[in-house]
Amino acid sequence: MEADSYLIAKVFSNGGDIHFRLPYFQREYAWTEENWRTLWNDILDLNKLYNPDKMPEHFMGSLVVMNEGTDGTTPIFKIVDGQQRLISISLILRAIAETIDVTDHSLSQKILKYVTNPDEHHDLHYKILPTSKYDDKFAYTSVIDGKIDQKYANSSIVKAYNYFLSEIEKELNTVGASAEHLFLTVINGLQVVFINLNAQEKPYQIFESLNAKGKPLSQADLVRNYIAMKLPEKLQTNVFDDVWSKIEILLQEKRVVGKSRLGELTAFLRHYLAYSSGVICNENHVYARFRDKCENEFKSTESFVEELNKIKRFAVYYDRLLHPENEPDNEVRKNLQTLKVFEVSTGYPLLLAMYDSYSNRAIDRTQFIQGLKIYENYIIRRYINGDPTNYLNRALPTIWKEINTDAYIETLTSELLKRNYPSNFRIKQSIKTRQLYDNNLGTRNKTTFLLEQVNVFISKKLNRDAFTKLSGKPTIEHIMPQTLTQQWINDLGDNYHQVYDQYLNNLGNLTLVTSEWNTSLSNAPFSEKKEKLSHHGLLLNDLYFNNDFSIWGDKEILDRADFLLGYLLELWPEIGELPKPQVARKPVKLSLLGQEFDVKTWRDVAIQTTESIIGLSDTFEEIGSSFPSYLSKSRHFRVYHQLSNGWFLNLNLSSASIKYYCQQIIKKVGLTINEWKVEEI
Repeated sequence: MEADSYLIAKVFSNGGDIHFRLPYFQREYAWTEENWRTLWNDILDLNKLYNPDKMPEHFMGSLVVMNEGTDGTTPIFKIVDGQQRLISISLILRAIAETIDVTDHSLSQKILKYVTNPDEHHDLHYKILPTSKYDDKFAYTSVIDGKIDQKYANSSIVKAYNYFLSEIEKELNTVGASAEHLFLTVINGLQVVFINLNAQEKPYQIFESLNAKGKPLSQADLVRNYIAMKLPEKLQTNVFDDVWSKIEILLQEKRVVGKSRLGELTAFLRHYLAYSSGVICNENHVYARFRDKCENEFKSTESFVEELNKIKRFAVYYDRLLHPENEPDNEVRKNLQTLKVFEVSTGYPLLLAMYDSYSNRAIDRTQFIQGLKIYENYIIRRYINGDPTNYLNRALPTIWKEINTDAYIETLTSELLKRNYPSNFRIKQSIKTRQLYDNNLGTRNKTTFLLEQVNVFISKKLNRDAFTKLSGKPTIEHIMPQTLTQQWINDLGDNYHQVYDQYLNNLGNLTLVTSEWNTSLSNAPFSEKKEKLSHHGLLLNDLYFNNDFSIWGDKEILDRADFLLGYLLELWPEIGELPKPQVARKPVKLSLLGQEFDVKTWRDVAIQTTESIIGLSDTFEEIGSSFPSYLSKSRHFRVYHQLSNGWFLNLNLSSASIKYYCQQIIKKVGLTINEWKVEEI
């Protein structure tokens, strides 16, 4: 590797012949107005200091190239890194030449020698030539030739050129700057570190080090460049056209997904790597994991290309998970639409594996659909139960390896049952304190979906139209309102604070109306709400609020929660026989993180475990809020213990429930079950 400081004049061979080309895999010209403005302001600041005897200099970063010999007498370089800067500078030079072509044709022609090779033809005519895969090549050459084709009007290259042209005209005509000074500032004031790699060096390693700071490229961009640098030149075009470009079109990096807001392609690669390894991949380590996988597993070009084709196949599956409308099978599409509502991305490695088993005919269509329904059952029941999703990071990525395609449904069911599958008993217990509404749009969408499904289910049972009068998209209405009026406070009684805090967002207090109805009901007294809901037209409301009751408090809310839960458990029944609970034995000793505590009851175990967690955590707020059935800031449990931090621990629990709670809270703080043991007699 050779590295030296080059002025832009030298980069462009001081007006002599030189040709830089972009590898086929390189990303498109992606600079935006923000980038253009920064570069242009740097040039203007430098121009203010113009001195022909001692030109001030401005460092622009690195330009990494590989010397590819000559074509005739013209030196050829492949750009590894730096195309955005180099293209932008060449556009500025072309814009200066265009602006002064009439007033100073001689200078204009001199400037053009820094962006073209006048004596060369075809591609070699241009000092720098972008890749053709995004039409960048054709947009750029039309600019340099001074014949901009209107079909490239939306090209970032054309937009950049027009921006610089406008700014240059403003600077020359309004400010009265010198065109020659601007030109000399660009070629003799801007400098780069010119890094010329030899054939033995791995360009992707240089590329990595140059892109280690900040986020100039997405993880998917880094992967693309790695692929380009790993493939032989003769294969690059075909592999890109047949494989990678199809992946990029299908999964567009500019469209973001998930809470992390990753681009679609980066998010897909993350899940594919989790599928391959069985370990969730950190969103910032996608490229590194991909590179290491390829370096370790694919020693030949043939095996590497085979892997890329496999990735292309999996990209189709992932696209259908994100966009179920692209799934041609109607029944499969409906299942995917339901799964999309619940957005459990940690399950994508499993779903990708299921799709692939179906695609390669290891399982048939019936098994695939049944498998999707079983997975849906698992995810929805966990949501109803309020189980934390972070557990799934460890539980789901490896599960597909345990599934036997010869007994597909049986082994899938068995594996999900082993992974904290919520029983009817657990759900019935947790629904009493489960909060199913908050300000998160995802939570509201999930709960709306569940209530809609109950309404449709009721209509099928009764053979009636689910929406007899209701029109428009349903929204969630709180029966006990979010803002209590004095009338509601009076009706709820002395413990209205407790009822409000615990049951406002409980399933039993939530129903569906349209936005118009929501506005009209608002904070109305219960008697008025009940009357309107009983003639609402939505069976979910009509059936229940036509019953004979006149008050709405904690008992009524819990009764309705049980009513709705009954239908939910019919819609998503237990998928199999859960492991039989062990006969409770008396605890005598608790071991936690190497410490031992004498205990006499399971309540002692719950108290000591929780106190230990308090001691381990800087803040208990998030942890406590994750277990509303077990922990609360207010004193509303029937049997409770006040903890050292002021929180209240529910002690009205069975030994099985205490074991479950302790195991879950241990996992919540990143410990393993092995670090929590109870000796029993």
